Amino acid sequence: MRCTNPDTLPDGYRMTELGPLPEEWQVVRLGEVGKVITGRTPPTSQARFWNGHIPFITPVDLQGKPIRHSERSITEEGLQHAKPLPRGAVLVSCIGYIGKIGIVEAELATTNQQINAVIPFGCDNWFLAYALMHETDVLRSRARMTTVPILHKSNFENIPIPFPPLTEQRAIAHVLRTVQAAKEAGERVVEALRALKKSLMRHLFTYGPVPIDAAEHVPLRDTELGPLPAHWQVVRLGEVAEVKYGRAKPKAEGEIPVIGSGGIYGWADAPLVEFPTLVIGRKGTAGQVWLVEQACWPSDTTYYLIWKKPVDVWFVFGFVSLNPLSGEHARTTLPSLKRHDLENYLIPLPPLPEQREIARMLQAVDQRIQAEEAHVHALEALFRTLLHELMTARRRLPAEFIAKFASHGDQTLRAATPTIEERSL
Repeated sequence: MRCTNPDTLPDGYRMTELGPLPEEWQVVRLGEVGKVITGRTPPTSQARFWNGHIPFITPVDLQGKPIRHSERSITEEGLQHAKPLPRGAVLVSCIGYIGKIGIVEAELATTNQQINAVIPFGCDNWFLAYALMHETDVLRSRARMTTVPILHKSNFENIPIPFPPLTEQRAIAHVLRTVQAAKEAGERVVEALRALKKSLMRHLFTYGPVPIDAAEHVPLRDTELGPLPAHWQVVRLGEVAEVKYGRAKPKAEGEIPVIGSGGIYGWADAPLVEFPTLVIGRKGTAGQVWLVEQACWPSDTTYYLIWKKPVDVWFVFGFVSLNPLSGEHARTTLPSLKRHDLENYLIPLPPLPEQREIARMLQAVDQRIQAEEAHVHALEALFRTLLHELMTARRRLPAEFIAKFASHGDQTLRAATPTIEERSL
């Protein structure tokens, strides 16, 4: 709702510097609703100040989420040379990475000087965080663009933000935080599934497609790849596939994906390969492997494989994913992968039915991961849409829903994890 003609304003709205807003909303400066504290770094030369239990937050830790732990930490003695922040403080990076947001979830934390913390008064801290998240472009536009972008404290304090009544702030923050928490839960599921897949791959490529409780009954033999089922072979990749160089991207564009070492980067009007293959980075992202099941055009920064023997391409892809070709195979100053190294790369080779069963199990896990990732992406899109519509009042929450947040007293520094009372709303 960014109309500029006052004659077209909806009933109950007025024009402000942030666009049309409800008449009961104000536009305030950040410095009017929060105390801004710029972080300070204790002397790094004093080891006794570091590696304690107090989070020392830097822009790397700001991911738009609550922060309970950070990559670095300081001691109680180091805290005397820093600026302590309470739980619930809103953090914004103002040097270098302008506009990254976080909220302190630990009981006590500190930051470096790249971060401005806001201790709100008369304002819900989560609403304030989301309002600043929505105004990221404004934050960046007001930064001084030197070699390293800097948003000075005075400019930061002068950022305009929409300011609904406190009860409505809490309701808006609750809705956004609920969607964000669901997305974070989905991300944890994806992370757990990836760990599960890695564990499953180690089992399958050691014992074959047998249940875990049957693994001890599988006859094994020692090989160059470690213990493997006794009836499996160990072969060089060059024995089962011809390693071919990719070609330069054709000028004519069409619907055939052009695969470079970093993935799809263009389109061609005709395929170079019309069968499932592995495209392997030769330069740039050397050793990166892409499984391509459709017609494609491997670029001149890659290799691709023409199969000499019947193999399941998913099986080979799974093994290569677990044992990447980077590292010793791509070890140069300018990352590159030699064809000779690729041809001599060792892979296990079970009978084809076993390859297919292992591939089927890995694909089942992949499908679950993809479904969860799609769920996370949908929640991210929903969050971005709601963030914009709620902060611009393009969408208003029902009055009866907002009224449920009137009983939270004067508390403005709320933790990320909703209370039992909040969860029941």
